[in-house]
Amino acid sequence: MTTDKLNASLIEVMKKQVTDKGQLAATLMDILCIGKEAVYRHLRGEVPFTLNEAFIIAHKMGISLDRLVGLNSEVSAIFDLNFINYKEPVETYVSAIDYTLNIIKAVSCKPDSRLDSASNMIPQSLYLKYDVLAKFRLFKWMYQHEKVNVGKDFASFHLPERVKTYHKEYVRGVHNFKTVNYIWDNLMISYLVSDIKYFESIHLLGKEEIGLLKEEILALLDEMELYASTGRHPTGNKVNIYISNINFEATYNYVEARDFQLSMIRLYAINSILSLDQTVCRHQKEWIESLRKFSTMISESGEMQRIQFFKKQREIVGQL
Repeated sequence: MTTDKLNASLIEVMKKQVTDKGQLAATLMDILCIGKEAVYRHLRGEVPFTLNEAFIIAHKMGISLDRLVGLNSEVSAIFDLNFINYKEPVETYVSAIDYTLNIIKAVSCKPDSRLDSASNMIPQSLYLKYDVLAKFRLFKWMYQHEKVNVGKDFASFHLPERVKTYHKEYVRGVHNFKTVNYIWDNLMISYLVSDIKYFESIHLLGKEEIGLLKEEILALLDEMELYASTGRHPTGNKVNIYISNINFEATYNYVEARDFQLSMIRLYAINSILSLDQTVCRHQKEWIESLRKFSTMISESGEMQRIQFFKKQREIVGQL
């Protein structure tokens, strides 16, 4: 089903539920927090609803997106390809962060909200509050694409202040989940250190920048160890941390609350594909659960394993 057809189907179902056009517009203004003219542009089909807007509407109005698109089989599903426009990489990166942040804000406030994350790289919810680390991740992605001009080196690349603001909001949003379950690839710090060493070898990272990165990684490890020892985020919400004894090939996230499921698979370093499809979400949840079986819990319990893990990570960072 094309975006236009999906959008038209959503509008049709909403009009059947709320037959009064003025009342429907008022309802959508309240749900989406947008103005009257923007709502009417959506209802006229001039501007399609985003996946984020569609899921918020579906959740508030009790609409099944699966039934809406006629996907009840095990072999078909809708994914949102949340790709970045190379011509405006920073702008569309902000849009991608804001897109996911809106979902996090809408779901994390629910009393049974839960985030499961199996990561082969440091999760965004941990490193985004560290400006130099966040800048390095974006710089690395942009440097990989010849279509993107990132300047001569890391020092000449700057993150706008509003990007940093979005990053910190993202981290706070994740802390609001009532339960977060992290499964970390035991090599994720090694991967990061290897990346930094490579960029140093091609003269894009200087000694000063490496020193700043090293300082932030050590601060991040301190923060991670605190979460592991207390089993709590700063908000007081529960966080469970596992270290995988096997390596995995991608980063998988699963979000759940009453009457809502979302799966996210990280692609191309900073992109994600998202799906609200129930079958996809079920498989995503089961896959993360299967990785947990090969993992050791280090939050609250597992004190010896926790101490050994963080000691080893600091030794790896010491190689910088």
